Amino acid sequence: MALLSFPSSPVNGEYYPPVPLPGQNLYQWEASTLTWRLQGPATGVIPGIYGDSLLVPQITIDATGRITVATNVAIQLGDTTQVGLVQLVDNTTTNDNTKALTAAQGYKLQNQIGNTALLSPAAPNLVTAVNAANATTGVAAGTYGNSLNVGRFTVNSQGRVTFATNVAIATATTFSPGIISVGANLAVTPLGVLSVPLATTSVTGVTRLVNNTTSNDSSKALTAAQGFSLQQQINEIVIRNNITFAGTFDTSTAQMVQVTVEGILAGFTVGSNLPTPSTSNRGYFVVVQVGGTYSPPGGGGPYVTSQGDWFVSSGTVWEYYDLGVTAPSPKFINFDNISSSFNGTQLTFPLRVGGVNYSPSPSTNIMVFVGGVPQEPGVSYTVTGFTIAFSSPPPTGSSFYATTVGV
Repeated sequence: MALLSFPSSPVNGEYYPPVPLPGQNLYQWEASTLTWRLQGPATGVIPGIYGDSLLVPQITIDATGRITVATNVAIQLGDTTQVGLVQLVDNTTTNDNTKALTAAQGYKLQNQIGNTALLSPAAPNLVTAVNAANATTGVAAGTYGNSLNVGRFTVNSQGRVTFATNVAIATATTFSPGIISVGANLAVTPLGVLSVPLATTSVTGVTRLVNNTTSNDSSKALTAAQGFSLQQQINEIVIRNNITFAGTFDTSTAQMVQVTVEGILAGFTVGSNLPTPSTSNRGYFVVVQVGGTYSPPGGGGPYVTSQGDWFVSSGTVWEYYDLGVTAPSPKFINFDNISSSFNGTQLTFPLRVGGVNYSPSPSTNIMVFVGGVPQEPGVSYTVTGFTIAFSSPPPTGSSFYATTVGV
């Protein structure tokens, strides 16, 4: 049997043991008699106060009338699904379906909807306000604003339209904004983008200037500076009367590629460099067939040449004329030699390249030399399709050279 160990300095009313197990004897100290009095077996109920404004005491009593179980149970709260305690709120700003509105707030709401005279303090009356807001403003019902008019509106402090009308959009002038009409030389996309058409050979419009003679683009225009330069070169050539075509030249290898009959007589040789300029070859010229960097005999250069450039002998130096193209796409196409058909009477001849009929495009895109002398287009000859017709028959034994710019 276990011995009891009572506290050595108990106070009046103190229990031992402090937390007895159910069925364990419970003692209480009585200071007046200095005695631990037996209270009987413990029930396991925690001493204390049970029940308050939100809690209900729940107890269990045995057959002897003793409380064997005691606990607090929360009072059920009410909501939209069950009956119970609810809290009142005295405002209309709490959005909580577990709380109830006070009668004072219900009274206030009813009178806001109905009679403002009953309100204390005074507050706006909803019915009166709604009736005033829905009063006729005199604005004609309809749709305002279209492609030619802008809707003009007057709005009051409640946001209601009290006046509405259509105002015609003004026409633009040089000093005021407005709408404009699109003329024949302007284009408008489906998205409303206004633009000026690009110029072509058949359409008037804007174009871009190019300050070179290498752009092979029919949609662009040459600058006056380039026209001036070309005219100066042409004037230089015109000054030299009776210039004679001697053949074609490869400046990358410094060798003649083709030599005309006249060129042979003047000392030009296939596979050789240009002869030294002298009185015997003065007025003779060659056309560059393959470009490159070249310094001619007699001084001058080096020149960076391209296909179509000329070298003309002045008798003392080889003068360089930048007449060709440097763009990689265009190229000079030489027509087949038809001089073997010259008999002194025949006027028309076929134009072929590599034995195949070839039509220059346009028909004026051709340079023709007979006997080394340049022929004047439209006067000395005309081209129709792949046929060339001379105004007078080429002499028997005359040389022929013709070239065109192709791609």
